[in-house]
Amino acid sequence: MKKCSELGRTMIEVIGVLAILTAVSVGINKFINNMHDKFKISRITQQITDLRKNISNRYVANGDYTVIKIEDMIAGKVIPSDMVDDGKVIHAYNAEVSFDGARDTYQITFPKLPHHVCVELAVMNWNFGGSSDLYRLKINETEFNWPILANGGKELPVSISDAEVACVLPPKEDESYTEYNDNTITWTFR
Repeated sequence: MKKCSELGRTMIEVIGVLAILTAVSVGINKFINNMHDKFKISRITQQITDLRKNISNRYVANGDYTVIKIEDMIAGKVIPSDMVDDGKVIHAYNAEVSFDGARDTYQITFPKLPHHVCVELAVMNWNFGGSSDLYRLKINETEFNWPILANGGKELPVSISDAEVACVLPPKEDESYTEYNDNTITWTFR
């Protein structure tokens, strides 16, 4: 015959096991989401690097970037195939990338970036072999230029504190607020 106290202990043990399993599954879920986010950040960094290199290689001989057209870049395989979706160029966070060309510069714009991605991309090192073809960087409404061109404004390379201010911060009191996922970065290259 079983005593009442033994039956209660079994229920407490089951609740304890369920609590442990819940904590472990929440931890695993956070870990997987974090790894997926790191992959997307790595992918978007590679996309920007590939676009910069491919556009420069394709149009540098012309000396004129006003001829940049998305359709031509897709047909000429200037844009990585994983970014092309139904004639549009989409970055790793599923927003449409835009391009603009001028006589000696071109722009690549990535909209709808989460705050932490915006910060990480803003502080990215654009020096290759001691020089850079990055001319200007614009984060939302804040423009960054190399010291010789800054004229007292914000300077490249972007510091973490400047990136934190330029990228829209999520408010602490309202977690449902999603506007902080609407950061736009425009790279201007020569």
